[in-house]
Amino acid sequence: MSLTEFLTEELKEFDRKEKEQVEVIADTIEECLAIASSHLGRKVHEIDYTVLKRGKKSLFFSEPYHIRASVIPDDMLLDELSLLDEHLTGGSGKLVSKELKELVAPKNKDGRVVVKIYRTGVFLTVYPPSGEGLEMTMADVSKKLSFRGVAGVDQNLINKILKEKKGEPILISNQKPKAGNDSSCNVEIAQENMRAFVTVFPARPGGRDLEVADIVAALKGMGVAHGLKEDEIRKHLDEEVHNKPFIGAEGDFPVNGKNAEIKYYVRTEKKINFKEDQTGRVDYKDLDMIENVVVGQLLAEKLPAEKGKFGRNLFGMVLPAKDGLDTELKQGKGTILSEDKMRLTAEVNGQVLYAAGRLSVETVYRINGDVGVRTGNVTFLGSIIITGNVEDNYSVKAAGNIEIYGTVQKAIVEADGDIIVRQGVTGREEARVESTGGNIVAKFIQNATCITEKDIIVQEGILHSHLMAGGKISCKGKRGQIVGGTIQAAQLISAKIIGSQANPQTDLIVGNNPKILKQISEFEEKKKENQDKLDQLTKTMRTLKARKDADPASFTAEQDAHLQKLEAGTKKLEKRIAEASKDIQTLTEYMDEQAASGRVSVEKTIFPGVTIRIRNAEYKLRHETKAKTFYEEESQVRSQPYEDPDETKNDWRKKRGRGKSKN
Repeated sequence: MSLTEFLTEELKEFDRKEKEQVEVIADTIEECLAIASSHLGRKVHEIDYTVLKRGKKSLFFSEPYHIRASVIPDDMLLDELSLLDEHLTGGSGKLVSKELKELVAPKNKDGRVVVKIYRTGVFLTVYPPSGEGLEMTMADVSKKLSFRGVAGVDQNLINKILKEKKGEPILISNQKPKAGNDSSCNVEIAQENMRAFVTVFPARPGGRDLEVADIVAALKGMGVAHGLKEDEIRKHLDEEVHNKPFIGAEGDFPVNGKNAEIKYYVRTEKKINFKEDQTGRVDYKDLDMIENVVVGQLLAEKLPAEKGKFGRNLFGMVLPAKDGLDTELKQGKGTILSEDKMRLTAEVNGQVLYAAGRLSVETVYRINGDVGVRTGNVTFLGSIIITGNVEDNYSVKAAGNIEIYGTVQKAIVEADGDIIVRQGVTGREEARVESTGGNIVAKFIQNATCITEKDIIVQEGILHSHLMAGGKISCKGKRGQIVGGTIQAAQLISAKIIGSQANPQTDLIVGNNPKILKQISEFEEKKKENQDKLDQLTKTMRTLKARKDADPASFTAEQDAHLQKLEAGTKKLEKRIAEASKDIQTLTEYMDEQAASGRVSVEKTIFPGVTIRIRNAEYKLRHETKAKTFYEEESQVRSQPYEDPDETKNDWRKKRGRGKSKN
């Protein structure tokens, strides 16, 4: 090729890059891509980019992004789809179907000329254009032949090949390769012997081109015995991809089997969604907390565990894979489990409940009027609706939900599900309302104890009560006031007003989960029980050992066997004590982690007399404070301007760094 021709080609390449590549500066990546899309005349998904300088944003200044954008070559779009198909569908080919290939294939593509020099001679391949692409000419072929150092070719044969454009290699010369100018390749083994990257270096004029067999031989020479990608090698050789590594061999990565899982067709969690009007009133009729099912309705089914798929590296070594873990589809009351234990259906019409990892269908028991002398104490393995009050010294217990239209007086109300008291709780220091697996919702709570693993939501006020919630405690109705008592929640305590001008002692504690505290207490009891047994066994064992050491001859075989049993028993007890200690530590750390993200949020005013404890930090209010959110940081309670904790309105976690103050 002459210098003039070389410079002409370079100029064409420069013009091409100028049309298909551009540098853009804008405030965001999206704005940069939009500008590049407009300039290059391509859609955003057809543009690749490299970030040259990442933008920054701060309170006082900002720096823009600087990217280099380029058009993705048309013949690479299908490659990207193939990679996406491999990632999403495991290589099923659904994303690269024939129809999709036709859709993605470039409409206008120039023809192409390929000249290959092998031991058997020189071969010419002419590929036809697509759409309005340019056809190859004699000048294109001549330039290619000259560049490859091929001469003395039959022009008539060339014209025939150009005319037919079959896209197949055709022998055009018996010219032999020029020694010393042959193409070569380099092989690198990477990714823990799972991939072999091949880089092909072009032949100099007259030199021999590599064939698939040459690269396969080079790979085998490196010890590759599995995963050869001959089609991929052939494609890169045909497309004359030089000086750029590609995957010539790839092992099979092991695939762990999926764990069995339970697919539920009913809700397993209930979120309270009540509407509040301008006066702060709540429509308790529209809580959407009860889900009814009918006989034969499918409630859940088990998706079985999958076997793991073993892998194999390039050298043929088998790579193990784990099988998926099994799980159990648990049957609850009022349900039918199929013989193969894979499907769970409803046995009766009623309300579906989820507790302790199992579904059950419960019927509803309705009491028209008060719970009192006429009814006595009420215990029911289902849900209960009470249209009146729960009077002094009576109890109501349910395995499902409890809904009370009136008030709860000096009484006990317990449920595994949600407890809704439409009026309120007037406890007179002795009322106890407890849910082991649901929420507690009431208009007000006064002089009572309320405990739940989930949320406590009160409309008007919480007065001189002891509340414990595994989730949040919210009091944000028209008055929305918490005054006096001890309020404990694992995640959040929020109200419009906390405390009063009379400064009653009001303790707010974030981080205590009643369920976890109960579990810790149970583990501590077991630990103490086992420790007492261990102490007794150890004392007995020492006595026997002392007898054995003092008079071995009189120590019988029966006594020796008993000593061995004691030694085995002490080891078991020591193991149980260690396991209990570990469980206590794990639960304590988990509860401490929950406390770390805990918040106390007051929309209007918080008064002196209020003490806030989050994690290990404690803060006593000494002055009247307006609209604050309190949190723990570096073992201190800090505050920031009030943020509505309702996640649907904003996310205070994202704004944690703004407006902070140290208390």
